Amino acid sequence: MARTAIAGIANEARMGCQSLSEQVSPGMPGAVFTPYRQGDAVTPSRRCGDSVEQARAIGHTLLSLTYRGANVPDIIPAQRVTWMELFYDVIVAASMLLIYGSLAKHLTWQEFLWLSAIALVVFAMWLSTTLVFNRLPGDTTGRRLFVIAQMFALVVSVASMENSDRVDGDVGIIALGVAMLILAAMWEFIRRSAAEQSQTDRLPVFAFLIGSVFLLSTALLPDSWNAAVFCVGALIGFAPMLIMQIPRLQAEGRIDLHHLVERLGGLILIMIGETFLEMAVLFTKGGNPRILGVLIVLIVLTIVWWQYFTYVTDRPLVRAGGRLEVVLAGHALLILGLGSSAVALTEVGLALTEELPLPVLAGILGGSFALVYAGFATIVASAAKPAGQLPILILAALAFGSVGVLFSSVWELDEQTMSVIVVAISLAALLLTAAASHRSARSAT
Repeated sequence: MARTAIAGIANEARMGCQSLSEQVSPGMPGAVFTPYRQGDAVTPSRRCGDSVEQARAIGHTLLSLTYRGANVPDIIPAQRVTWMELFYDVIVAASMLLIYGSLAKHLTWQEFLWLSAIALVVFAMWLSTTLVFNRLPGDTTGRRLFVIAQMFALVVSVASMENSDRVDGDVGIIALGVAMLILAAMWEFIRRSAAEQSQTDRLPVFAFLIGSVFLLSTALLPDSWNAAVFCVGALIGFAPMLIMQIPRLQAEGRIDLHHLVERLGGLILIMIGETFLEMAVLFTKGGNPRILGVLIVLIVLTIVWWQYFTYVTDRPLVRAGGRLEVVLAGHALLILGLGSSAVALTEVGLALTEELPLPVLAGILGGSFALVYAGFATIVASAAKPAGQLPILILAALAFGSVGVLFSSVWELDEQTMSVIVVAISLAALLLTAAASHRSARSAT
């Protein structure tokens, strides 16, 4: 009886969506009105499938009130993104900011490249863990303990390795090996729990297992080998996942793109918020706020947020081979840019006792936002029809890079003037991409 009632409500919602799709002209992308299925093209806005799921949820609520505590059949899907995943995102985003926090101590290209390598490894760890939840949804006690143990190992690894431009000792590498070993165990659990076991699922298990053994071997090797062990171990563990496993899963339709888009967006959102939070923390430790600087930082972060969630990710993800890897590469660039920009944006909003030299500040601001907009351009380029937004984002990335080089080596500007230029370029890019998006929408109708 309960199943019939809920199915009836959901069917009414589906019929309404179908009648709505019949009103769409042939030139419009009718796919936005089709119910969502795993592996289909997805977009964060206007899904008919969402309406169907909402209808089911309403039906479930009405039946719960009717039965007054009686057991209602468990036919409603569980929450897709779990609280454990969000907690994991917060820890990973904080680790990213911790990595680039030491950039102000050394200020060399060698330091930047070393920190970026650590950040990419952390992102690869996050992505591999996200695919665990993607392949096998759920939030069990055992999985929580696995993820928490991995988080502890990851934080120890980051805190040990970001302290200088080289690996001092082997604690960080051993901790990374432990985190990778836990990841191998999680993927083995997926392989054993999958309804249809595939040889594809063996690849990440073996890769993470061999990579972890290689990293753990640093305890027996001289410290002079640490950097090489870190790089080779990370490649052994994560390269097969990124180069082979993800394309195979995508081709087989075994990646829930809806879930992956939400997780990527959640990580970016948390990183944007924690950039502003870092400035607030330093204020409590003695930094003097610059009112104009704080407002400028808030405006810049708002523009980046608006650009990403409105005009960059609001597009379908297709199942064609290679597209998903391009999207992930764009997010990697975006994360590197947001992480490195946090150092400079903090000095824009606060007057600190130990400030960065102005040329260095200009270089970090320009370079980091060049990475951010290069990431935007890469994500947009993954679409089947990037329209007119792609050249705008490429020009914005080039403009940020040119400004960073110019004001770090030729002219010297104060941090707030430089940040105003950053706001101007970001706002111009936002307005131009908005205009291009509206033109594309009108031409589609």
